[in-house]
Amino acid sequence: MWRWPAEVVDWMRENTPGRTTKELTLLINQQGFDKKYGMVFTESIVKGAKSRFGFKSGTPTGNQKGYSGKYPEGMEEYIRSIAKGKKTSEIAKAVSEHFGIEFSATQCKVYKDNHKIVSGLDCRFKKGDEPANKGQKMSPERYERCKATMFSKGNVPANHMEVGEYTHTTDGYLIRKVQEHGTQRERFEYVHRKVWEDHNGPIPEEKMVSFLDGDKDNCDINNLVLIDNKENLELNRSNLRFSNAEFTKVGVAIAKVKVAVRQRRGKKVRN
Repeated sequence: MWRWPAEVVDWMRENTPGRTTKELTLLINQQGFDKKYGMVFTESIVKGAKSRFGFKSGTPTGNQKGYSGKYPEGMEEYIRSIAKGKKTSEIAKAVSEHFGIEFSATQCKVYKDNHKIVSGLDCRFKKGDEPANKGQKMSPERYERCKATMFSKGNVPANHMEVGEYTHTTDGYLIRKVQEHGTQRERFEYVHRKVWEDHNGPIPEEKMVSFLDGDKDNCDINNLVLIDNKENLELNRSNLRFSNAEFTKVGVAIAKVKVAVRQRRGKKVRN
C-alpha cells in the first residue's frame, strides 16, 4: 500500500478533532495536497485514513440522543441573518443557544466556508493598528514563567539557518534557504524543482517533478521526470514506482498510456 505523505498525516492529526468526516474532506481538498501528491480525497478515503491512523473527530454521531445527523432546518437562513459584523465564535454561540445544539467555532467556520457566508469582519491587524495589550507590563509571576524562553535583542536562535544551507521538509523533500526574510515559501526553494527548471525552464502549473529512483535526496537531473497529476496517481495506483530508475522510466511510459486510454474512452462515452 502506498504510504500517506507525512505532511498530509500531520495535517489530518491537527485538523481532525472537532470536524466530521464530511467537513474534514471538504477542508482537505482545499489544501492542494491532491495536486502536490496526486492523491484523491473522498469521504470514504478520509474515513479510512482516520481509522488507519487512529484520529478521532470527537463530533456527535447519528446514534447519540438528540442528534439527527443533520443541521436543524432554517439554520443557514439564521446564520446569514446574524453573521454581519460578528466573529465566528460569536455566531457559533448564538446558533448553539438558538437551536439548542453544540455548534463549535470550528464547525461554524467550515459551515460558513461551505455556504459562502461572509461576516464582513476583518480580524487581521492592519498597518497602524495597536494591540489591546500595548503598554501593559507582565505581572512578576508571568514574567518568571516566560523569561527562560525570551530572546534578547541581537540573539540568534540556535537552529537559525544561513542562506545557502539545506534541510528537509516534514515529508522528506530537500530544500535550500535562499533569503532571510519572507514567508517560508519565499525563504526556501525545493532543490529538485530548481534543478529541473535550470535545465528545462519553468514547470507548468499542472505538472510536477518526480524522482525516478524514489530517493528525494537524489536531485540529479537524470533522476528527475516531469509528469502530471493523473500520471502520478496512476504510478501510485498501479505500483509502477521502483528503486531502479530505469524500471520507473518504463513505469512512467505505461502510466502515460493508461491515462491516455482512459481519457479516450471517456470521450467516446460522452460522445
